[in-house]
Amino acid sequence: MLSTSSNSLSLSTGTNSDIQSNAKQVRKFLQFQLGKSEKTHKSAIQGDIALLDAEIVTEVITISPQDILPVPQMFYCVLGIYGWRSEMLWIVDLENLLGYPPPLDENNPNQELLVMVVQVQGQSIGLVVSGIDNLIEHDLSKFKSSSAEIFSEDVLPFLHGYFTGSDNDIIMLIDAEEIFNFFSIKTEFNYSQ
Repeated sequence: MLSTSSNSLSLSTGTNSDIQSNAKQVRKFLQFQLGKSEKTHKSAIQGDIALLDAEIVTEVITISPQDILPVPQMFYCVLGIYGWRSEMLWIVDLENLLGYPPPLDENNPNQELLVMVVQVQGQSIGLVVSGIDNLIEHDLSKFKSSSAEIFSEDVLPFLHGYFTGSDNDIIMLIDAEEIFNFFSIKTEFNYSQ
C-alpha cells in the first residue's frame, strides 16, 4: 500500500502474514483527469484517468493564472510561484510534465486553474490538472506494474503502476515522490520555501 514515512513514499502490494489472505487491501485515492478538453459542439474529449494517494493531497484550490508569479528560465512545465497559506507554492502543470497538451487556454484570460496541493516529506507543490472526479477506493491486490508497452516514455517515470476499471479502462497511479525527485535535481527549483 502507499505509505508515507520520514524518508519515502512507497507502494507495497504484498500480503502481510498477519492479514487474512481473503481480506481486501483497500486504499483511498483522489481520482482526476489528464488531457481532458472540451469540444465546441455537444461532445467532449474525456482524457485519461489518474490517481494520487488521498493522504498526500492536502487541498484542492482554483487559482487565476494572473495570481501566479512566473519565474524566468524555469523548467517548461513550471508555471511559477503562488502565495498559499503564507508560503510560496510552486505551481506545476502536471499534464504538460506527463506529455499532455497544457490545460491553459491563452485565448481565455479568465480561465481558472484547478490545482491539487500535494505534500510529500514536509514539502508542498501545486499540480494543475484538467478535472477532479472524486475520492475512490481501490483494492491493492488488483494493482498492476506499469510497462513501456502501455504507457508513453513521458508518463512512465512518474507512475507506480495502474488499475483497470470496470470497462477495462486504465487508471494510472501517479508517483508523487518521483515528481518531487524530478524537480529536486533542478537547482533553480530546489530552494527553501
